[in-house]
Amino acid sequence: MQNRISYIALMLLLAVCCNAQIDDLQRDYFRAQNFVLHGETDSAMAIWESHVDVVEFSVCLADQLIATEDYSQALDVCRKLESTNPSEAQFRMARIYAGMGFAEESVEYLGKHLAGKAAKSYSQIIRCKEFENINRTQEWRDFWETPRYSKSDETFADAEYNISCGNYDYAIEILDGANIKSWKRNYLYAKAYYGMEKYAQAAKYLESINSKDVEVVALRFNIEKASGNYASAYETGKLLLAADSYNAENLLDFAEVCMNQKKYLEARRYTGRYLQCFPDSEKALFMDSRLALSSENKDDALVEISQIIEHNSSNPEYFVMRGEIYYGYEMWDLAAYDFSMALDITPDDARLNYLMGMCRYYQASYEKACFYWRRAATGKSREAAEMYYRYCEE
Repeated sequence: MQNRISYIALMLLLAVCCNAQIDDLQRDYFRAQNFVLHGETDSAMAIWESHVDVVEFSVCLADQLIATEDYSQALDVCRKLESTNPSEAQFRMARIYAGMGFAEESVEYLGKHLAGKAAKSYSQIIRCKEFENINRTQEWRDFWETPRYSKSDETFADAEYNISCGNYDYAIEILDGANIKSWKRNYLYAKAYYGMEKYAQAAKYLESINSKDVEVVALRFNIEKASGNYASAYETGKLLLAADSYNAENLLDFAEVCMNQKKYLEARRYTGRYLQCFPDSEKALFMDSRLALSSENKDDALVEISQIIEHNSSNPEYFVMRGEIYYGYEMWDLAAYDFSMALDITPDDARLNYLMGMCRYYQASYEKACFYWRRAATGKSREAAEMYYRYCEE
């Protein structure tokens, strides 16, 4: 019995350590992304190099080296990557050799990539500027004389391209004309209908797909979230976080679902994790401030919304939120200032005019209070109309 308990304890400890390691890797990956966003690529590269044995970090490092045309180092990274993720490595090696002007080596690796799983479409390939160095060579022409894609691959690529361009009806026409039995076809139908905001039809096409591919899970989550099916989105979101752990936006999307489920503390764990790595993200700060407010943590909300306003004073919603916090604290001067800033942008907002009138009333500025209540009453604010007839009618 003692051995059994010791074994369970050991397994729990290992699970905790593994989760901690994943969280550390995720945090470092996101920190590197933030460095890139701020133009600090040297700091990002230092992080990628420290975790070069992890596929996601290796891919980022290789892409940065290719972008700076440091082909020799990029080649070293990709050769190591080939043992764990041959498809991604071979595609990048094709780009590297093309960038170096070695057409024969480039098409050799491109052929290997296209023969494997997760091959890039032709449109994705030709968008890579490195291939411009060899696209007039005999090797390049000879390579493309051999069919590289099946008929179904070409159909799906055409449909996906049109979906990405917003041509949803045409994409559906393409799929209608294809006599292909494949989960990919149903997935693209669902993606097209999702783009058209026809969520019920989109969900119907996903019902027959059992694939655990990240793209399928992500689409199912987005459909459930967009259609307001938050209970299902919550369960699917947990699957998505596990399957696509290096996508930072998943944290905020899942936090939004938690918020709509009134799981405020859980939601703040995800916004908090995001803000650890992207501390100046306006979207994340605003969401976290709303969550703080919903969980009665007004001080946190006040700090965060003030931080946002320092960087963006053009959104009236931010001033309204901070003004309402000050209003709750009975800090009439500060509340009036924020409501005034919001009214400069949205002068006809009835609720804002009512609140501004209340601030002026508590400041004993009764004429101004009546002015704002009258404006609010014109906007059909019943509360403002009651205050106006009680205190302003002679």
